[in-house]
Amino acid sequence: MDNQAFECGEQAGWNIECLRSRYQGTPGHWPKPVIDEGKAWKEMAPVPAVQPPADAKAEAQRALGAVLFFDPGLSRKGAVSCASCHQADKAFTDGLAQSVGEDKLMGRRRAQTLFAAPFSEKLFWDGRAGSLEEQSKGSIQNTFEMNNTLDAAVAHVNAQPQYQALIQTAYGTQKVDEDEMVAAIASFVRTLRPSTTLADEVIAGDTKVLSDQQLLGLHLFRTKARCMNCHSGALLTDNEFHDLGLSFYGRRNQDLGRFEFTRDKEDLGRFKTPSLRGVVQGGPWMHNGLFPDMHGLMRLYNIGMGVVAGDPATDPYIPPKSPHMKPINLNTEEIDALVEWLRLL
Repeated sequence: MDNQAFECGEQAGWNIECLRSRYQGTPGHWPKPVIDEGKAWKEMAPVPAVQPPADAKAEAQRALGAVLFFDPGLSRKGAVSCASCHQADKAFTDGLAQSVGEDKLMGRRRAQTLFAAPFSEKLFWDGRAGSLEEQSKGSIQNTFEMNNTLDAAVAHVNAQPQYQALIQTAYGTQKVDEDEMVAAIASFVRTLRPSTTLADEVIAGDTKVLSDQQLLGLHLFRTKARCMNCHSGALLTDNEFHDLGLSFYGRRNQDLGRFEFTRDKEDLGRFKTPSLRGVVQGGPWMHNGLFPDMHGLMRLYNIGMGVVAGDPATDPYIPPKSPHMKPINLNTEEIDALVEWLRLL
């Protein structure tokens, strides 16, 4: 591991004065993060601002998307909207281990935060959607989400007189088709951003606002805890897919992740890296909501995450755990500090 991970470490603990001297200015001036060889990463950065609409048509499309996002009429029985599973006060998740859709049907996975969605080319936990528009279509039609047809959803939208002025301005017509409907929803989702937090002040260069514990947590996040192998850049995600050993392979709750979409054995057990912006508000955590407590989750990361039983020599479908998952050997004080940094994001 890079010596910078321990350059302010002492046998009796961490030298906070040393850390404060290293963490001055913006992230490019801080100690370099510990990154595995060959792994692409980006430095921490401000979240990109929402671009103003180009014209009145774009503004109306975005406004239409906002009302559709909150409209349960897009679902078969009018009970579930996009906002049912993506709630602003929960980092645009729903606080459930597995999301509940139309007819109270429970899916296998929890709702993902939408903060990274505008900047990703592969969406859903398994990356099966290639655009926000495709993601919207998938959610409307999914049995465990809105359980509707696109034709029925379009008919509902076109039957609402309160939408007509927005439709007319956005598209120059009185009725939308399915592509125009989901384009409006996507245009609204592209405006979603996390709330500004203390972490944004830190990334902008004001590290003095951090307590000693928070500063240590930041340093651990970047170095000893190895978090930036997967959680880097402005949204703190690499937008890639990794197996953390939580596929429950061969057991009742088996979920093989991206493999179920691609059928590529390299994707066995892989799930998309979520953004860590607003992470503490967005629990329970992991694709299946297995962890209701952040400290419990950090303790599993501490030992290198889960282990899949079996012998790959005799079973070629055993999901191969990500090489980035290694024991990090944090002590209790360090785990507490890391969680305090995560609370700021």
